[in-house]
Amino acid sequence: MSAVQYVVSGLISLVVSAGTYLVMHTVMAPPPEKVIDVPQIVGLTPDQARGLAEPLGLFLVIDGQRESDSDKIAVGSVMEQRPLQGSRLKKGGEVHATLALPVSKVAVPGIVGQPLAAAQKALADLGLKAGTVTEVPNPTVPVGAIIASEPPSGTQLRKGDSVSLQVSKGGEQALVPNLRGRSLGSARKALEQAGLVLGDVRKGSDDNAADGAILKQDPAPGAAVAKGAKVDVTVND
Repeated sequence: MSAVQYVVSGLISLVVSAGTYLVMHTVMAPPPEKVIDVPQIVGLTPDQARGLAEPLGLFLVIDGQRESDSDKIAVGSVMEQRPLQGSRLKKGGEVHATLALPVSKVAVPGIVGQPLAAAQKALADLGLKAGTVTEVPNPTVPVGAIIASEPPSGTQLRKGDSVSLQVSKGGEQALVPNLRGRSLGSARKALEQAGLVLGDVRKGSDDNAADGAILKQDPAPGAAVAKGAKVDVTVND
C-alpha cells in the first residue's frame, strides 16, 4: 500500500469511528430528566392534593398535623407544603404536606367585678393574655375592679389571644379649690364649679382674718376627690 493510500485509509477509519460515536450517543443517551412545576395544594384535602400531584409525576408525603394559624383552613386539609407552589422538582420528587388540626379555643371567663390581678390570673390560667388596661371613672364599681372586658365574657378565643380590660378608678375625680379667705357664698360657688358641694360649716376665730372668711377646709386645696364630694370649712366668727 502506498503512503497516499495509507493516509486515505486512516482518514476513512477516523471518519467512520467518529460517526459511530455520534450515532451511539445520539441513539442510546438517556433523555433529559423532566422538570415539573410544583402545584398549590394548601387548602386541599390529602386525596385532592394526591390527585393533583401524582398525575404530574410527584408523590405526596404527609409529615404530620398541627393547629392551623388561620381559621380559613379546614380541619384535615393541607395547611403547609414543601416545596412551595412554583418550585421545580424532577419527576418522582416528593411534595411534603402538614395537615390542619382543630384549633383549641377557650371562652373568656366572667371577670367583671374582680380585682385586676385576679382577672389577669384567670385569663392566664386559660391561656389567654391580659391586653390593654384602661382606667374608667365609675361611681358604682370599686376602684381597681373590672368594669368590662373586650371581647366580653363567653366569647370563644384561641389560646394566646388578648383580652382588653376596663378598670374602675372610682367616681370622676375633681381637684378641691382653695377656699381660704373666701366668704361662704364665694366658696359655695367655687365648689359647685368644681363639681363639689359645701359640707359642714364650723366656727373659728382669727383676729387677723375678716369676719365670715373661711379659715380652714377639709380636704385641703389641691386634693383629688370624687365629684360630688363634700368639703367642710371653718369660718371666722
